[in-house]
Amino acid sequence: MIYLNRNKLIYIVSFLTLMVMGGLVYSLYTLAQYQQINQQITKLSQGEMLDPTELNMQSPEVRIAYAHLQRKLNLFDEAVETYSGTERLADKSQLVHIHYNLGNLYLIQAIDLAENLSVDRAVAMADVAKDFYRNALKNQPSFWEAKYNLEAAQRLSRDLPLGDVTISEESQDASTELWSAMPGFPIGLP
Repeated sequence: MIYLNRNKLIYIVSFLTLMVMGGLVYSLYTLAQYQQINQQITKLSQGEMLDPTELNMQSPEVRIAYAHLQRKLNLFDEAVETYSGTERLADKSQLVHIHYNLGNLYLIQAIDLAENLSVDRAVAMADVAKDFYRNALKNQPSFWEAKYNLEAAQRLSRDLPLGDVTISEESQDASTELWSAMPGFPIGLP
């Protein structure tokens, strides 16, 4: 049988009390950080543009919300830079959404350039968008929005004319093909 004298018992109880207090302080600190991150994300999602020095830019969630706001404000280059910088901080599921959002940014630019008849630049932007959608689909093959947008980017680059643009009534007609350009067996139509 082991007997503890009074001093050893006091040391053990003191040590355990300090450990519990340390864990409690760490939990409170972590909770305060999460609350700060949530407040920043809420402000950004409400459209409030904050200075990046006021934000916790070490949090991928805050960076994604900040980049999303930049996209809503049509700050294309800044949004691409923010999303690209977030890639190194993100986990796998966040990385899927970052690649999807980068693809969306480039696809929006490609569509705008195509409408302004800047065909070569539009095709280049659509190709970059396709690469980002493919990266998203590598990590999450069942991501339907990325599949749909990949198909849209493929159609955009396929349907745009190469070289000099001449506008005729034929080129303004929409694609009337029955099957998509996506590889694989199409599902749906009989």
